[in-house]
Amino acid sequence: MKQQTKEIIFNGALKAFSERGFNETNMEEIAKVCGIAKGTLYYNFKNKQELYIYILKMGMERFVQDIHEAMAQVPMDQVELRVHKLIQVHIEFIGREPDFCRLLVSKGWVSQEQHFNIRQVLADYFDFMEAEIDSGKLYGKISSKLDAKTTANCLFGIYIFAPMRSMVWGETMNLQEVRESIEVFVCNALGMQH
Repeated sequence: MKQQTKEIIFNGALKAFSERGFNETNMEEIAKVCGIAKGTLYYNFKNKQELYIYILKMGMERFVQDIHEAMAQVPMDQVELRVHKLIQVHIEFIGREPDFCRLLVSKGWVSQEQHFNIRQVLADYFDFMEAEIDSGKLYGKISSKLDAKTTANCLFGIYIFAPMRSMVWGETMNLQEVRESIEVFVCNALGMQH
């Protein structure tokens, strides 16, 4: 698939899925939003589920890439700075990609196969977050009482759902206020001084 076609399909399918959800969206509607023939869509994706997983996979790859690039600039032993940078990257991504974030929290994860595929898509994110938590614990900056997997799950929920209320309700979101509130909450939850 050509890069330009991929990007057109990614953007159109993301818009369709985020607005109507997985179950309420069909391939014909997606093709119309993309401005391409339905045959082009089926040439590249055998069905709606494959396209949905592609959208999640590409969106998460972009997100994880943003995280890796930002964190590469901060020394490992600067745990507090790394935590603040992680929060910043999450908030910036949410502000830049609200449709993708809506898709992440949508009710489209219905079948066991989708659950498995989505777990695979999210694995790199959670592996990275768990490693960050464990590293912070080794440096003595994050409470040793915290389980890395549980903490990573909680942080994901905080990062994704905290700003979603504004998005879902159509409210204007002050990203700086959201970021500051999340920083205080997360730093306290991790056992760090803020």
